[in-house]
Amino acid sequence: MPFIIAIVSYILGAIPTAYIVVHYFHGKDIRKEGTGNVGARNAYDITGNTWLGIIIAIVDMLKGYGAVSIAHALLPNDFIAAGIAASLALIGHNFNIFLRGKGGRGLATAAGISLAINPLWLLIWCVMYLTGYYVIRRNVHVGAMTGTLGLALLIYTTPPQLISMMMLIPYTDMNGMPFPTMTQHTILVLFLCFQIFLRHLQPIREVILNWNTDSKE
Repeated sequence: MPFIIAIVSYILGAIPTAYIVVHYFHGKDIRKEGTGNVGARNAYDITGNTWLGIIIAIVDMLKGYGAVSIAHALLPNDFIAAGIAASLALIGHNFNIFLRGKGGRGLATAAGISLAINPLWLLIWCVMYLTGYYVIRRNVHVGAMTGTLGLALLIYTTPPQLISMMMLIPYTDMNGMPFPTMTQHTILVLFLCFQIFLRHLQPIREVILNWNTDSKE
């Protein structure tokens, strides 16, 4: 069953929403336009259509939410199954086999995963995003990287009671004991953050290069 969940989650995550929508409505290959990122932000940048960007973001969120929901339906209260679904859905979105490895940066899909498992992740990420955006530099990529790294660091110091209270599904083990352990919970969060971190390395490099150029002028 975990193998089936993994395959289904990857395929669901790999549905190239931005590629399909932009190609259908504008006849463009999003991989060859703008930043080449197959996500809502690039779709908005190359089309100028706000609603199109919003729709893509919502559908990408639903991919993450749907993958975890399917896992929960097949293996109720099994956190490992939910973790597999979350991880594979995000991998499918970020590294899409149907687009030869191209994909998005995973923010919307990860948000959907958070809303299906623990909204506290998304809340912490948003607070850190705003901190990075307004304190460091008003750039969405700086904010996203700050939010991702901030979540990865702060999850260690978040009280276990708060984490458990915010879990949407009352996961238990075979003996009915609370599940997951904080270690298992942290590993999942770190793995999701790592995937998003990888997909933001290139835009952050470009921000740093532009930043250095601006400072010399």
